[in-house]
Amino acid sequence: MDKSSHSNPFGLSETTAKAAWWVIIIGGTIAILMFFKSFLRPVITAVVLWYLILELRVLISRIIIKGIRCPDWLSSLISSVSVLVVIYVTINILVSNIEKLSKNFPEYSQNTKQLLIEIEAVTGTQNLDEWFGKQTQGAATNIAKTAGSFAGFLGKFFLIIIYLIFIFIEEKSLNRKLKLLLKKSENPRPVYESLMHINKLFHNYVSVKILTSFLTGLLSYLVLLLIGIDLPALWAFIIFLLNFIPSIGSIVATLFPALFAILQYGDMAHFFQVVIGVGVIQLLVGNFLEPRLMGNRLNISPLIILISLTFWGFIWGIVGMVLSVPIMAMMIIIFSQFQSTKSIAIILSKNGELDFGPPDTPREQMQKSLRTDE
Repeated sequence: MDKSSHSNPFGLSETTAKAAWWVIIIGGTIAILMFFKSFLRPVITAVVLWYLILELRVLISRIIIKGIRCPDWLSSLISSVSVLVVIYVTINILVSNIEKLSKNFPEYSQNTKQLLIEIEAVTGTQNLDEWFGKQTQGAATNIAKTAGSFAGFLGKFFLIIIYLIFIFIEEKSLNRKLKLLLKKSENPRPVYESLMHINKLFHNYVSVKILTSFLTGLLSYLVLLLIGIDLPALWAFIIFLLNFIPSIGSIVATLFPALFAILQYGDMAHFFQVVIGVGVIQLLVGNFLEPRLMGNRLNISPLIILISLTFWGFIWGIVGMVLSVPIMAMMIIIFSQFQSTKSIAIILSKNGELDFGPPDTPREQMQKSLRTDE
């Protein structure tokens, strides 16, 4: 009996066998991601928070006052407390804004009903206001539930903090473990280069995306304040958050405050003012500033971005949609390092080129992210 019959007992061709294994692996991975999503999402959230704290910690450690650099333990404490306090305060502000929205909703819906009555008089249509009344009967209750879900998130946030603490504990021995793993590997270079590229990609993506999303949210806040839209802080935060979702995020982020303008004022003039004002900001930041800052580092096909957005949104909801782009970029980097999967990386890439620049990242950043036990 030859070797092929042992490795392929069903008599399939090598190509068919490989395809079958890939289907089994992908299907099993999707099943695991969906089945364990209630466990994985807090863990992934903790990892993202750890990376944000890491970036802030590196920034603080570079500050030198009178020739004295901030010690590692203090920079870790300051960065951790800063990120957690910002998140806690932001959630509380959102809860208060959503509760205010729920309280004022009957007044907003009355303005919209008046607009629909005027549209009926002009167009000759009927029952638009009745249809709107039915649609908004449970809206105030749903808004109140949304505020409650944000408040409930504060309770789950304790679990995320627990994960975060253990990640910090594990961080101290991470570099030593990686060195031991690379020593046992027959060809450690692809693994090492993948880690370096992924670290650099996350550093660039997170820093640029936070900057551009914050700028978009801040400018949108000023525009909404100028137009006179209620709860501008709530809409600015939604714009900031949705800008992390590729393609459709900026469109939805613009429509939310624009549709609310109809509820508040009961006319289309304020709707178009918001669409133009916020839309111009989205266009300038998203199409001009962000590409200049980020360049072509992600190198992902636009079609793959759309498919990835749908796929990860289906599996993990909003968290998956936000993480869809960095996950795909990370997969391209990993696949490109191995000959057996390089063709997949080429298909996923934007132009077929797999040049990610120099694999080494700044030593200081790597030393901060992968601490060694002296």
